[in-house]
Amino acid sequence: MALLNQKLIIFFTVFCLALSGVPGALCAISAPVVYVAGDGSGDFNCDGKDDHIQINQALKFVAENSEYTTVRLKGPFTYIIGDTLLIGSNTILEGDSSVKIKLVSNANWESEKPMIKERSSGSHDITIRGFTIDGNREGNTNVRSGGGYHNLIHLSNCQNINVYNMNLTNNHGDGLKTNSCSNVKLYNSNIYNLGHDGLYASSCSGVEAYNNTVICRINSGLRLYNSNKASLHDNVITSDGTGGVGIQIQKHGYPLMNDIKIYNNVIYKTACAGMWIFGSGSYPNSSANLHIHHNQIYDTGITTSSSTIIGGIMSDGFDALIENNVIDGVYGAGIIQKNVYSSPLLGSGYVLTLRNNIITNSRSARGGSGYAVSNELTGTHSFVLYNNCFYGNTAGNYKNVQDSPSDLKADPLYADRNNHDYHIKSKAGRWDGKSWVTDDVSSPCIDAGYIHSDYSEEPLKNGGRINIGAFGNTKYASKSGTSAEKLYDNRLREASPDTVFQDTTFIDVGGMSIGRYRDLMWFDLSEYNDISKIDNVALSLYWYYPEGKTRPADTVIEVYRPASSWDPDYISWNMKKNGVTWTYPGGDWYDKKGVLQGSTPYATLTIKGSTLPDNRYYKLDVTDLVKEYVSGKYANTGFFIKARSENNNYIAFYSNECGKEAQKPKLDVKIKTSSGTVPVAPKIPVNIILTGATDNRLREASPDAVLQDTPFIDVGGMSTGRYRDLMWFDLSEYKDASKIDNVALSLYWYYPKGTTRPKDTVIEVYRPASTWDPRYVSWNKMRNGVVWTNPGGDWKDKNDVLQGRTPYATLTIKGSTLPDNRYYKLDVTDLVKEYVSGKYANTGFFIKARDENNNYIAFYSNEAGGENQRPKLDLILNR
Repeated sequence: MALLNQKLIIFFTVFCLALSGVPGALCAISAPVVYVAGDGSGDFNCDGKDDHIQINQALKFVAENSEYTTVRLKGPFTYIIGDTLLIGSNTILEGDSSVKIKLVSNANWESEKPMIKERSSGSHDITIRGFTIDGNREGNTNVRSGGGYHNLIHLSNCQNINVYNMNLTNNHGDGLKTNSCSNVKLYNSNIYNLGHDGLYASSCSGVEAYNNTVICRINSGLRLYNSNKASLHDNVITSDGTGGVGIQIQKHGYPLMNDIKIYNNVIYKTACAGMWIFGSGSYPNSSANLHIHHNQIYDTGITTSSSTIIGGIMSDGFDALIENNVIDGVYGAGIIQKNVYSSPLLGSGYVLTLRNNIITNSRSARGGSGYAVSNELTGTHSFVLYNNCFYGNTAGNYKNVQDSPSDLKADPLYADRNNHDYHIKSKAGRWDGKSWVTDDVSSPCIDAGYIHSDYSEEPLKNGGRINIGAFGNTKYASKSGTSAEKLYDNRLREASPDTVFQDTTFIDVGGMSIGRYRDLMWFDLSEYNDISKIDNVALSLYWYYPEGKTRPADTVIEVYRPASSWDPDYISWNMKKNGVTWTYPGGDWYDKKGVLQGSTPYATLTIKGSTLPDNRYYKLDVTDLVKEYVSGKYANTGFFIKARSENNNYIAFYSNECGKEAQKPKLDVKIKTSSGTVPVAPKIPVNIILTGATDNRLREASPDAVLQDTPFIDVGGMSTGRYRDLMWFDLSEYKDASKIDNVALSLYWYYPKGTTRPKDTVIEVYRPASTWDPRYVSWNKMRNGVVWTNPGGDWKDKNDVLQGRTPYATLTIKGSTLPDNRYYKLDVTDLVKEYVSGKYANTGFFIKARDENNNYIAFYSNEAGGENQRPKLDLILNR
């Protein structure tokens, strides 16, 4: 171990020496990776036996050397451990996707001894990501599942924990267990075949679990015990058929559990209840409060044992708002208040408020007869119901629960119950997962929700009221009406701030002595699904007023994105929906940069004050905004139309209500074809991020030094000379340049921290003139024994001129600007297309500053410690 430590220390010393002339802060904040391998290529090397020794040596080294942050396990390899791995503060333990850490057979560990735990109490900023942990259940059959044996990860008294992109599997205990921890995140992971909970957070604060797929075998998929400030969302949870509930929320005594949110989960075919929520001891009901919404729960409670913990949601000892869920085909009851485990609570007054839920087809089983809503705790617990839909429940809709006159008893008309598509049918439009389609009938649940529930996220026309079900108040809510509307337009008039101008024959912009005028307009874009085929979109407005009159000022018309959905039946200068005001009277909008009330429009058009109306269409190019809507980047909220200056420049166009088809506003959508442009329905683009760049620095002051492994790249110049870079990404899987829409090279700027520069840094990207070898490239050499024609590197510019000055991409960073620790993008679309088309061999990117004096800056390289700081190539493909 001493030799290995010496090796790493020598490496770091040499690395710093190579930076002579570069500010010392670069050395001080470097974060190289320590590698563990099974093939002899690592800094620490394992042989498949007692691999915990080498991994712990690597983790200890990182913990004791602040310039290091990451232990990387190289694959493909299975690391067999016979003792616990100890992870310290500010440490990342990551692995290739082909890496597995596996418990040795016949481990004979005592209970509560985990495979990974904290190095010391109070450890913080721990990240575990990217590999598989296998508890070797079949090799350790001498212990009982659920008894605390062989937890995969168990952290106590720690802060800032991130576990993601993991496979957690095959043990007798928990996947991730945390005790008395704060800021815990578990996400993007597969959790299956465990002996206890997938996540078990006990006495924690700030817990988030999302985008996980969990197959629970015993106990539960996700569990909170006496924990607060938690959100469990966007997970898919099921059972292997023999045991487990989807989500378990448990409380004992006084610790707060009043900031818990459970939403957007799909829970199905769990052996026990979909959600089990219960408490014990004595505590005020104000300390136990949940919000459960927009979940889909179906076929839960298929138990093969004598368990009576079944149903959709089973609760005991919590207040909860349960809204906009679908619960279908569950065994026992849809939602039930019942005590089945701990002693009855010492207290009463617990209320479940149910609104906008659909509960259908509940089935009879041990522990329940198949009611929609059932109360077995009438002395201490109660329900309050608003605007739910019940249908087809075996035993009926209510047991010991007061019937609500606002509830529907009708078939909700699911899109496809057999395939668990719980969108509700609509003649006006229903989302089928890919596009909007129409049905022959409309669900009675459309516009039938609780009158005071927010509906602002539903697409127009939304009827001014939330839909019942799991998609109410989402952008995928089924549409109102009998047919899909094509256009809405409304005027906003400052002088009549509460008047709804929906049916006037004109729309208007600008201002006069009595005030300002603006407009909202919306077109149905649901037929378009693929932005790559959209060539151009023009909003055409027919100008007719003021006839024969000039104006003192020009009218510069601008188009923005309305900040939220609006209701044409209620919108005015002051109001955007029924009972909902604008944040800013006159309307809320986002500009092209995403700035609220910003001043960078998506489209602009100038009509001179000296010009008279000529009774024809004027066009605004709204291509970029429509593409953002069609791609799904934003929900389609239409167009916010106003004048830049709103004084002495009033003009009017005909509206959709003008009565003449040839004068109404129109949206001309043209698409790309081989023979021309015609309207069709495109597809959604594919966004791909490439990482793993090969990058080298070229340093004039060290002309023969190969700078391949530094944690930064740099451009510009200082007194010691100039700095340039070479970078290469693998593009071999891309064969068709015509399908590439855009490519951005993203570099993360961080240095010099807090220091301005005498000159701007104009960064330029060229094409390296020939292939180069990252093992040998330097200021003087391109490959082993082969020098550059021009010291500092040979490049071709966009005109194919050697050492030319027309770059493929450019970006200016002002000398007065300080590093803001974020990505900066260079548009390298043309160069990448040349590589993919085969016009040139892929030699990567040559990166330099136009002027190389007194403007030195540095970005993180591919060898930086932070995954979210390394160079990346963002490709948008129009597949």
